[in-house]
Amino acid sequence: MGTASSPGDGAAARPAAGHGSGRRGQAARAVRALLQEHPAWVLLRSRNAAAAVVLLERHLGAARRRLPVEQLADRIDDDIPELRRAGFELPYSGWFYVSEWIDEGVLVRRRAAPATSDTATETVELSDGALVALRFVARLGRPHPAVTPSRLGAVLDGLHALADEADPDPEARLESLLEQRAALDARIERARRGDSAPLPPEAAAERAREVLALAGDIPADLARVRTELERTDRELRRRLLESDGSRDTFLDDIYRGVDHLAESEAGRGLVAFRDLLRQAEHRAQDDVGRVLDSVHLAPPEASALRRLLPTLQDAADELTDTMTALRRALQRMVRSGELPAERALRRLLGEAQDAALAAAADVPAGTEMRLTLRLGDVAPRSPGGFVPHNPGGEDAEAPEAAPAAAPRPVSLTALRAMARDSEIDVDELRGHVNDVVDGAGRATVASVLAAHPATQGAASVVGLLTLAEEHGTTTGGTEDVSWRSSRGVARRAVLPQHQFEERVP
Repeated sequence: MGTASSPGDGAAARPAAGHGSGRRGQAARAVRALLQEHPAWVLLRSRNAAAAVVLLERHLGAARRRLPVEQLADRIDDDIPELRRAGFELPYSGWFYVSEWIDEGVLVRRRAAPATSDTATETVELSDGALVALRFVARLGRPHPAVTPSRLGAVLDGLHALADEADPDPEARLESLLEQRAALDARIERARRGDSAPLPPEAAAERAREVLALAGDIPADLARVRTELERTDRELRRRLLESDGSRDTFLDDIYRGVDHLAESEAGRGLVAFRDLLRQAEHRAQDDVGRVLDSVHLAPPEASALRRLLPTLQDAADELTDTMTALRRALQRMVRSGELPAERALRRLLGEAQDAALAAAADVPAGTEMRLTLRLGDVAPRSPGGFVPHNPGGEDAEAPEAAPAAAPRPVSLTALRAMARDSEIDVDELRGHVNDVVDGAGRATVASVLAAHPATQGAASVVGLLTLAEEHGTTTGGTEDVSWRSSRGVARRAVLPQHQFEERVP
């Protein structure tokens, strides 16, 4: 005879199943968000993932952590023809792919002032997500053996040390220390008798690779620390702007110099990382030399081990400088006296946004608003012509402003060179076209490039094609054009043929 279940039992079971299903659905949505937004996943699922991984690893991997945007685009332009010949579909230029990686979060763009120039330059570096993706691909290409005693030994040793050091019983900790001392005394005695032998070469090389594998995850960790420091800095600034200023303890802390960035989780981790690295620096350098002398490693592995400490030191110093600059900029924001004005502006913007949201229900989209704004004495211009003020670029601790230097004369040649860095030299191209037309009676883009080299690389070709579309006539055919890039690499393209039949005004 079967057992009948009551309605109450079924009702009790259904919410539990629904609750579990809800958790699974929430987890799936979180994974879907990672699939769509996390730079590592975005890079690996992109159409050109294989080429992207190779290019990013070659130009920004290992010790080459940062490059100017223009230089990276030029280097990728140089590599694209080879990848195309290998069968990869890469229809766009290096600039396109660099911009796409920046938009997707694969690359992080930063503004830095080089020591040899008064002008700032934009650089790019791999994001923490991109480092995770490159590391993942490297592990797939060079998988570890199925069983690695050194890895298991590291896990067991770490577990044993954790159990000993976290045990609240002092007697248990003392017993463990005595056992370690007895084992060490036994090893010392064997070494004194000459009975101890070094690790076999295979085991030593395996352990060295395990050390490199562990160290390979540190750059991504440091990149995440930098991202977290910048996020914390934005949060601190938001708190300053949203506070009312009356008896504000947080504002007083910033004014007195309390370092909230160093007290954050990322800041504490960075400080501990930097202190440990500094304490172990000399011993670790000696250890690297001893390993390189006694363990046979492949040249790439030996090079990676040799670069390990300098790379970590440079990264720690750079992160420390970043945290210091963010702290000084935050203090300067409080001490400059501009905070009340910024709070007022934020309040006015919020009120305007609230008013717009309230009116959205009654005012259809696209309704013409008859509002007249009175222009001031300053003529409007493109936002691209403005140079944003960077408070972090000033010296917060300077006792007084340096006297303004006397203006120096600037030659027309220098101004022209500056203009050529960002604009196509149309006057030069017009002269080249007219020179060929005067000599041959007519000209095409190809004949102009044959007579006069493209001094601005691809920009000169684009400028000639623009002049041809404006002042020439199309023949309906195509022509091969060739030129050299700014780095001297030969380029070739097939363009619609236009013909200049008279001088370009």
